[in-house]
Formats: sequence, C-alpha cells, structure tokens
Amino acid sequence: MGKIRVYSNKNLRISSLLRIEDDDFHYIKNVMRLKKDEHFILFNATDGEFDCNIIELNKKDLKVQIETQLRTPSSENLNDTELIFTPIRHQRQDFLIEKATELGIKTLSPILTKNTSIKDINIERANTIAKEATEQSRRLSIPNITPLTSFNEKIAKFDFNNRILIYLDERQNNNQNTVDILRKYKGKPISFLIGPEGGFDENEFEILSKTPAIGITLGKLILRAETAGISIISLYNIGID
Repeated sequence: MGKIRVYSNKNLRISSLLRIEDDDFHYIKNVMRLKKDEHFILFNATDGEFDCNIIELNKKDLKVQIETQLRTPSSENLNDTELIFTPIRHQRQDFLIEKATELGIKTLSPILTKNTSIKDINIERANTIAKEATEQSRRLSIPNITPLTSFNEKIAKFDFNNRILIYLDERQNNNQNTVDILRKYKGKPISFLIGPEGGFDENEFEILSKTPAIGITLGKLILRAETAGISIISLYNIGID
C-alpha cells in the first residue's frame, strides 16, 4: 500500500516543522495507526506534494518535518470543468461528490430547480467528502463547492462568453454522437448541468433554449442524477489527453 495522503491548508516547505491536530491527527494516529518516524504525504494545490516524517506523536497532536518535495503545483493539469447539480439524498449525493472529485471536476455547484425534492445541502459535509476523495485520487486541489443558488440565478449569471454550458436533455435525438459533441470542446472551460430526479420542467427548458447552452442525451434510459453526472464527466474525459 502506498503512503497515505493528507491535505493541508498550511504553507508547505522543505525542512519546515508542522503540527497536525483534530480530524487529520485522528486519521493519521488512530485510523492509519502511524508511529513516530513513519512517513506520509502532505499536499495542497499551492505548494505541491511532500514526503513528511513524524518526529513527535502526542495524545492530541503530532509534529512532522517536511523532507522531500514529490510533486510541484504545476504537475496538476486539470481541465476547467464544473458540475451543476441539484441536491439529492445524502448517500447518493456523497457518491456523486466523491466520484466527480476523482474524475477531476474543479467546481461543484448545487442549484434548486422546480422539481428539486431536497431543498438544502450540507456544504461542510460536501467539502469533507471532496477532501477525502482528493486525498485518495492523488489530486492536489480540492474542488470548489459553491453556495446553493436557484436555477434561474445560475443561468442568468452564467458566463456564456467564456464557458460552454452543456445540459442533459432526455428529449434529444438518441442517435446523436455525444462523445463527438463533447470532443469539440476539449480543453475549454465547460460546465455540465444535470437535472433533478423529476427532470427539468418546460419553463426551465425554455430558459435554456434562449441561451447558447447545448442539450445532449445519454441514451434512451432514464438515469439517476448521480449516474448521469458521473457518466457525462467520464464521456468528456475520454476526449482529453
């Protein structure tokens, strides 16, 4: 098994000493059961990834020395992708956030539509899920999770001049080549919009039709929100180097 990875929002520099407390301390000491003089990895998007040695282990915290830089910030080259989704039931939403993070999404944006059944989102929990998925997947950056907003506000403020908006539309022709459509926008800032469990209503489709947004289909079957989100990101990633 490889070394465990722990995200840190502190400044990471070779030879510096850092104290680790709270949840990360619990994870390192009690879950992974690391001991004094054992190594693990600290990382963030600003400074990169570093090998660290535990030099002091206490009841409530531990102290590490940063020894070697393993990766620089520039080694992470993620596309500027956003997933716009409506809140869903907890376990399914956790799964969506986890897998979207593993697939390289940079921004997660929850919205409320007319048919949204879950009306709020626990941003703190969502950030925890994203952090854990970042640690597991060898990313350096944790996705940005934006505050919950309405469908109308999100579309009204969307920067169509500088971003592509692609939304899932079950009314589209099932013969369209979705992968070819996504490949056209390879490397460009792009946002994926998936609907709620009940789908977009006609007024929301009408709003989208008056914008440059592009509607695509994922086939004849009706997918759950988390399946749809993971599928569209995966199909987009096929066309990315």
